Order: sequence, then structure tokens, then C-alpha cells
Amino acid sequence: MKLNITFTLALTACSAFALSPTRHTTSSIASSRNAARHNQPAFVRPTALGDASTELLTKRQSQSGTALHSSAAAIATTRDNSNAMQTRGGADEKSSGIDVPLMVYFALWYLGNYYYNISNKLALKATGGAAGFPMTISALQLGIGSLYGIFLWLAPDARKKPTVTMDDIIKMLPVAFCYAGAHSASVFSFSAGSVSFGQIVKAAEPAFAAVLSQFVYNKPVSRAKWMCLPIVIGGVILASVNELDFAWSALLSACLANVFAAVRGNENKKVMETEGLKDRLGSIGNQFCITSILGFLLSIPFVILTGEGKKFGEFVTAFKTIPALRSNMIASALFFYGYNELSTATLKKTSAVTQSVANTAKRVIVIVGVAMVLGESLDFMKLLGCGIGIGGVFLYSIIDNIVKPKEE
Repeated sequence: MKLNITFTLALTACSAFALSPTRHTTSSIASSRNAARHNQPAFVRPTALGDASTELLTKRQSQSGTALHSSAAAIATTRDNSNAMQTRGGADEKSSGIDVPLMVYFALWYLGNYYYNISNKLALKATGGAAGFPMTISALQLGIGSLYGIFLWLAPDARKKPTVTMDDIIKMLPVAFCYAGAHSASVFSFSAGSVSFGQIVKAAEPAFAAVLSQFVYNKPVSRAKWMCLPIVIGGVILASVNELDFAWSALLSACLANVFAAVRGNENKKVMETEGLKDRLGSIGNQFCITSILGFLLSIPFVILTGEGKKFGEFVTAFKTIPALRSNMIASALFFYGYNELSTATLKKTSAVTQSVANTAKRVIVIVGVAMVLGESLDFMKLLGCGIGIGGVFLYSIIDNIVKPKEE
């Protein structure tokens, strides 16, 4: 991304400025040396004692020079390590400096997610909600995002193209299918009910991931994590009790989105274990762009099977005549692509606990902020269920780190 390039150039310039002497400093040193050389007295021919003194002086100067060289090397090494720690995004826990680029990444990730949910809901409302074109809008969002990713490949000095093979593409198809399924189901859930309710249900994804990991992928889940799931599910139930925009279609489609997302996570781990695939992809951005392209192609059958394909002409007419649909659909597509790619890159720079805190904070900001902007209900019972459910998800994410020392 342009942001990555900008921060890299900035850090490089700062490092060069810190390590390189200025012209004024160099000229001052040279002048001092010349002055010292001219002020030296004219020595007479040294005696034997003078030879011994000169030899001793030379030896001491050599030792002093070696010590100065070692000190300079140590200082340079320390400075290089400091610069490296700053570039890594604050990997050293003892570092007290603020990682500005990482903070900017978090801010853009949150803002992108926030504005996606708002623009997506407005685009859905412009075409009649669930009775309109939710599958068409979700598919085109992936398509527009894919065009942006392809543009980065074609633009000079923007992003290096991947060198994947056809076998790599075939292995990535299950991940792309689950990606398309999760996105389509989420968009339909937001079209059938409120965004805040859909986000609360989607926060229960760890429950679905735990069941799939335990019984499908043979990856046991700790007892402590199983104990957290009733808290998550109970929070979702409480949030649903007085939900004014409650609809079974919104609940079921959000649950289906969780299933797709959980399967995608497990399948993605399997695919990335392919030898040499990371090198052929080249970057996280390339991986996400390929997944988006494949996801767009695989989401077209969803449009056809739901009957929206027969009404595509009506959608084209609505797109031309309804500014709210046109502007919000394009904006939501770009926001969706941008925040997903940025969130992946951001979370890879942080620890597991930081990721849990970041995801929890994102849910709260999106649920409360979007509900206030769109005028959705936020009664006490909904907020209580939201707090319990999201708190349970956070506890689920860190519980193994808490109980592990006690078990040992």
C-alpha cells in the first residue's frame, strides 16, 4: 500500500539522518585536524629515550584508537537495533516509544470497518433491504475491490505481481468460496435486520470455530475455552430478546456467515502450509487480492440461485437512477477491501492478546457507533447482551494464557 511505502521511506530517511554526519560537522573535524597539524612544534632528531617514548606513545594511541573504534561500533550497533525495533512496530516490550505507524494502521482499520457498515446498510436500504438485491450488492462489492487490487498490480511501483501457479489457485478455491459465502451471508443479515444485531451475532464466531476445530479438523479445544462459550451464546440471546428489528433470516444468515468464516480460517491455515506458496504470493495484499477475485467469481452463482440474476436489469436501472445506491455501493466496496487487507497486515504485527483487545474494541465501536448513526435501537437489554457476549469472546481469546500457568 501507499501508506506502507510512505512509512518505509520516512523511517529510512530518519535512520540516514541519524547515522550520517552533517557537512558542517565534517568540515569542523577537518579544520580541527589541520589546525592541530600546523600547531605541532618542530621536533629535533629524537634520542634513544625519545625513540622509546615515541614507541610508547604510538602504542597508547593505537590502544586508544582501538577502544574508540570498539565504542563507536557498539554505539552504531545499539542505534541500529533501536531503529530495527522501531521499524518492527514495537516488538520490544521494554521500548517506551509509541509506534506511530501501527497506531495509524489501527485507526484506519477501525474507520474503514465503521464506514463500510454504514455505507453498506445505506446501499441495501436504497434497493429495498432483503427484498431488493443483497446478493448482487455483495458480489459487486467483491468485484470492485478486485479491480482496485488489479490496479495496484498494473500501477508502476505500487505492488509486485504474484507468481502463483494454477495448482496454487486450485488450492485457494476452498478459502475463496468460504470468503464469498461469509461475505454474502453477512450482507444478507444486515439487509434483513439491524447492523448492530448482526454484529452481535457475528461476534459469536469463536463458538462455531470451536465446534469445527474439535469435531471436523481434529484440533482439540481446551476445557477453559468451552466454558467461555455459554457466556458468548447467553449474551447473544439477551441482545435478541428486545430487538426491534429481529428477524430469523437475519439471525440464521449471520450464523451461516460465522460457519463460513470459521471454515475459511482453518482452510487458510492448511493452504498456507503449501511449500513455497508464501514466496510465490509475495505479500499479504497479493493473497487477499487473489482471494477477492476468486470470491467474486464464486459469488455469481449465489446471485443466480437466489433469483436476483433474473432481475439484474432492474438493478442496473436502479444503479443509474438512485445516487444513494451508486455512491454507497462503490464506497462500501472500497472500504471493505481496504479495511480487510489492512486488518490482516495490522494483526500480523501484534501479539495474540493485542489482537483480542483490538477485535473486541472494534466490535464495540462498530456496534455502538453505527447504531447511533443509523438510528437503531440500543436499549438496556441489548447493550447488556452485547457487553456479555463481547466480553465472553475476549475471555475466550485469552483464557488459555490465564489458566496455563496454573495447569503447569
